[in-house]
Amino acid sequence: MFDESKRMARRLQRGVQVPVQVSLDEKGYFDRQCPSDECRAGFKVLFADWKEKVRNDVVYCPVCRRESPATEWNTPRQRDYSKNAGMAHVQGTVGDALRRDAERFNRQQPKGGFTPMSMSYMPWPRPILVPPEAAEAMRQDFTCEACGCRYSSVGAAFFCPACGHNSARSTFTAAVQTVRASVATIPVIRQALTEAADLDTAADTVRQVLENGLVKLVASFQRFAEAVFLALPNASSFPVRRNLFQNLAESSQRWREATGKGYEDLVAADELRELRVYFQQRHLLAHREGMVDQDYIDRSKDHSYSAGQRLVVKESAVLRLADLVDKLGAAVRTL
Repeated sequence: MFDESKRMARRLQRGVQVPVQVSLDEKGYFDRQCPSDECRAGFKVLFADWKEKVRNDVVYCPVCRRESPATEWNTPRQRDYSKNAGMAHVQGTVGDALRRDAERFNRQQPKGGFTPMSMSYMPWPRPILVPPEAAEAMRQDFTCEACGCRYSSVGAAFFCPACGHNSARSTFTAAVQTVRASVATIPVIRQALTEAADLDTAADTVRQVLENGLVKLVASFQRFAEAVFLALPNASSFPVRRNLFQNLAESSQRWREATGKGYEDLVAADELRELRVYFQQRHLLAHREGMVDQDYIDRSKDHSYSAGQRLVVKESAVLRLADLVDKLGAAVRTL
């Protein structure tokens, strides 16, 4: 009894392969997400290059350069879809075995017995599988200078997913332009979400766009400045700790030691003060969910907030930061 079900259980224990549909965007790009809890950056890779250029044993995050096997880069929607696809396959396979066992059991029952018995199998509903749609069309397309892999990202992207090549110097300007473009689309985003959802959803989404823009501008400059510094002929003589270029005071000193000039020589004093405020705000958004503490006030000299308040990022602030990092980046190139 239940022979088919037992055989099916043994097959499932040995493992089965379940075909899963891959969704691509209109350009043939494949959605990916960094598995690092600290990063979780989303990006895309041309599916042909994902198969032909990206290795199975290691993929590099374009933002943080996390290295992980190719199987670990699914987005949450792709993971849910794969899980549902596997569950649907198991339910269908086990259900077929149970149905065949029930039919065999019924055929073996004697006719006209005192207590007739029969078995029936009622299949449970299979999940409706909706393939994960490609995420928002990426605004920036990149081709690795080293291996030719084509990938894309909303905002900053610095490393090739296939070979890990650092492309921060060539993508910094594009990243700044992308943030400016995202701010320009806010009226459209606000109107569309207000009509499709409600005012609260629209306001929350706009807030996220602005906060992400501020974070990405600082991250873009950080990676760019690091790449330019490491290209200096005497760079090996000066230690570069992790995230050095998030700290304007410390990195300015390192530039001065290596080139004779620091940030104070490249931008006006009031501009550098503004940059320090924005860099400290990035720290709040990245590490304290935007909650102001006394350390922020002491470091930034921004007394418009009290400890315990939450940071408010305005469109004008993001555009101002874009102008400032663009100017400082152009000056850094001359070093």
